[in-house]
Amino acid sequence: MRAEPDTVEGVTAAARAKSALVGALPQQDVQRHIAALMAAVSSAYIDGVDLSDNIHVADRLAEDRALQGIPLGALLEGFQAGRQYVMHQIFERTASTGIEAGELFAGLMELDALANALQNRLVYVYRETELSLTRTTHAVRLQALRRLLHKGPTGNAAAVGLDPHRRYHCVIADVSAPREARQFEAALTTADGLCGMVDGYLCAVSGRLPEKELGILLVAAPAVPAAQLAGAYRLCQTALASARRRRLRGLQHLTSLALPLSVDTHPALGRMLAAEHLASLDGDDEFHRLLARTALTYLEHGGRTDLVAGALHVHPNTVKHRLRRMAELTSFDPAPNGNGSLAHALRWWWALQSWLAPVADKLQVDGEAESLEHRRRGVVVDPDHRGGL
Repeated sequence: MRAEPDTVEGVTAAARAKSALVGALPQQDVQRHIAALMAAVSSAYIDGVDLSDNIHVADRLAEDRALQGIPLGALLEGFQAGRQYVMHQIFERTASTGIEAGELFAGLMELDALANALQNRLVYVYRETELSLTRTTHAVRLQALRRLLHKGPTGNAAAVGLDPHRRYHCVIADVSAPREARQFEAALTTADGLCGMVDGYLCAVSGRLPEKELGILLVAAPAVPAAQLAGAYRLCQTALASARRRRLRGLQHLTSLALPLSVDTHPALGRMLAAEHLASLDGDDEFHRLLARTALTYLEHGGRTDLVAGALHVHPNTVKHRLRRMAELTSFDPAPNGNGSLAHALRWWWALQSWLAPVADKLQVDGEAESLEHRRRGVVVDPDHRGGL
């Protein structure tokens, strides 16, 4: 199991599925910590290395989650889910091997003791980190920010630098690693606002949006009264996932993500629209996917074939030919008549987005599988060459 990347991925999936806050973190962040924990346990169990020699991996995880604002309960939920996954795997793999029950029990007890030691260390370091944070002025403001975004304004907002009569933007950065967040925190911190890690991501409440290009994805809500910041924060959380899925960069306004947010929030409705409008298309047919992408680009460019041609790097006549073929295969009408034109375009846009989404998801899964195969063979892949994972 130690030699199989699938084991680490299975534990990661179990942890993210059990804890919503852990699941909202980037998969790579969770997987990196889990791989380190499993390496420490396997080294102690198989190679006889003292667990204390690698206990720093538990320290790093506990410190990161405390700095990120992930509650200890959520951290332990993920840890226990991963632990259970490993135990179930061991039971399944040893069921037909003929290993004596007593020997299996002894092995499981030893593994359980190692897992308990790691869990106790997680709890201890998390609480120590949390305690050290409470001793600073920054920690007071950070706790005020977390309360503000979780429950709305409580106490005296002016005490932490907020003007109750002003409007503030809520900004979430796609940065979850505490050490990486420090370099961006200064750029997002303003004299009239608050900034820090909330639910695993760098967040800010500010009277103005950042003017400097930071090279990362940011989702910003329109300026709202303090009483509405908690609601704006929840929308920004969901919109961040939608923007990341579409590989957007830079500052993205929450209102500009309204349609992608609706599509991602109600995937079942999108699948129904796709089934209704695109039943005659074959998802495995590259030409059909090309037609669907052309139709989607056509809708996104206001029905301007010249703009579509420029976006797809083809001749306008090619665009027109593809749209005619699309109309022959489906009920797609590039220029509907009547008052329902806007609703028509929105329904088709949603159907096409949903129909094409499984293709994008499959490409991502295939890329991850290829990466796993490279890791098994010891091949190093340049992330810039592959576009990253």
